[in-house]
Amino acid sequence: MRFCLVTGILLANSVFASDAPLEVFEGKSPLLDEELAELRGKYTESGQDFYFGLHMQTQYINQQGVTQQVQMQIEMSNNSNGPAMRISVADNVSDADHGINLSASGQQRGLQQTIQIAGDFNQVKNQLDFEQGNLTPLANGVEIVIGQTLVNSSGDVVYSTANGQLGYQVGMSSGTFSQGVTSQGGNGQLVQSIQISGAFHQVTNSSLIRYQGIDLGVKERQILGQQVRDIIGIGL
Repeated sequence: MRFCLVTGILLANSVFASDAPLEVFEGKSPLLDEELAELRGKYTESGQDFYFGLHMQTQYINQQGVTQQVQMQIEMSNNSNGPAMRISVADNVSDADHGINLSASGQQRGLQQTIQIAGDFNQVKNQLDFEQGNLTPLANGVEIVIGQTLVNSSGDVVYSTANGQLGYQVGMSSGTFSQGVTSQGGNGQLVQSIQISGAFHQVTNSSLIRYQGIDLGVKERQILGQQVRDIIGIGL
């Protein structure tokens, strides 16, 4: 990750500085902040150099007009003790005896979206957005830890942070919807999947990536795979 690379460079510079002849710096002017900002790797300030959050939400309306919403957030940040991760869901959950299935075949890394429909008059969508800033904490959010697999009180949503998968799966009588981060062959993917059998269903999988302290610019698509691998690297 970026802050790990920068920290390593700073430590290395500190080691070699003791043997460097200081006379070479006589009469030199320090670089301005604007110039430092253009250097590769840039520089960091205490605890403010990196934040990455992924908010996943699925909205589902069945043929009877009943609405359901599932949400899960993963946040990574750098603090005085090093990288930290926080995972939360907006649901009443308990231990589950089975996991989820996030299929990411046919792609090495990055975003994979799949939609399978058998029926008429269905409206489905997978969506991914990038925005700067921090995620808003989930209302009534419950924090969970790496290694847990949980199910909601209705038994139709399974949340997983185990076995190289971090996400959720909604199992309905007429379909299955899932979102999550998975590791396939050492590569990280963000997976969005919708499977529908029947008519008059409305399903939207939406994922929002928020970032702070890094300048994506035109690299939004390229950096997704790297950030997903960073999540996988912390405990998964």
